[in-house]
Amino acid sequence: MKKYAKIFLVILPAVLLVSACAKKQVIKPSAESVKANRALSVFAKMEAAYKARNLDGTMDGVSRNFKKSYADFASVLRKDMDIYPKVRLDVTMDRVVEIGNHVEVVFHWSGTWTDKEGGSHTAAGNCTYVFQDTGSSMVLVDYIGDSPFGVAR
Repeated sequence: MKKYAKIFLVILPAVLLVSACAKKQVIKPSAESVKANRALSVFAKMEAAYKARNLDGTMDGVSRNFKKSYADFASVLRKDMDIYPKVRLDVTMDRVVEIGNHVEVVFHWSGTWTDKEGGSHTAAGNCTYVFQDTGSSMVLVDYIGDSPFGVAR
């Protein structure tokens, strides 16, 4: 039995040394994965800025060529932020779809917007945000469905 213990004590450090010296394989993410992560990152920044009631930060991710009008979208967001100084928003991403240079983020959301008097407005919906990869950035160009940003109409 002692013989096996000695062999084990000699083999174990050798095995650990060999495994520690082995090169780790680096897996490069696919182009699609990189695009999806960029779109999700832009959405996360927009959501954080919206919750913080930061209009400029929210609009940073929106294209000047926004399909529904950049100015109108900014106006609706400003109205939200004027009426509802406090917001609780829960967003669950369902899937990401890449179509050419567009990335569509499909999600479900629910939220509560509290006004200055303490009254609240609750809403929920489904939405697809369409981002365009411009090469240097990823920007929101359209949305389909009920946007969680801009509930005050």
